[in-house]
Amino acid sequence: MKPQEVADSSNRLSKLEVAAVAVSTSGWAGRAETAKRTVSEMNEQDIANTLNALCKLEAAAAAVSPPGWASLAEGVERTARKMTPQGVANTLNALCKLEAAAAAVSLTGWAGLAEAVERTAGQMNEQQVANSLNALCKLEAAAAVVSPTGWAGLAEAAERTAGEMIPQNVANTLNALSKLEILATGAHAISSLASSQVSARIL
Repeated sequence: MKPQEVADSSNRLSKLEVAAVAVSTSGWAGRAETAKRTVSEMNEQDIANTLNALCKLEAAAAAVSPPGWASLAEGVERTARKMTPQGVANTLNALCKLEAAAAAVSLTGWAGLAEAVERTAGQMNEQQVANSLNALCKLEAAAAVVSPTGWAGLAEAAERTAGEMIPQNVANTLNALSKLEILATGAHAISSLASSQVSARIL
């Protein structure tokens, strides 16, 4: 399998429960080994899609070895600066659910993701804003390296997209904002206006 095929097939399986249930333990192990072998050739979308799929496929994630997680973490570090808004949000969301993957990410990798947040926040839609904030409130290593400019960009994105958020995204965003004021260096840049704008969505 080529790198994109590995990522795309994993992504498809994460959306087809019947197909995923039919995959054997040895089948997941083989897929994990293939991902480990091809990750160095994956682009930013392949990395984001693979991690996003793994966070939804418990059996697949269980088959990934420590070297496999390390390879995926290196892939995050290598490609973060090219990720799209969706890729950034999906990667952060996956890492906050995949403890083994998050543990393998280096300080350089977190810094790259933090820079990607700063770069893409202005283009994020409401789902991506909510997912990114929700993930950052659970990933202290990532939150710690987001710059004041990055937090300001997310605050502006929360304000901009609040009117389009569904109830779950409103709840996740408010929950994240309340925790990030405590967790993240420079999180005071998440303004009270962002919270009030999101709150208005549920009134």
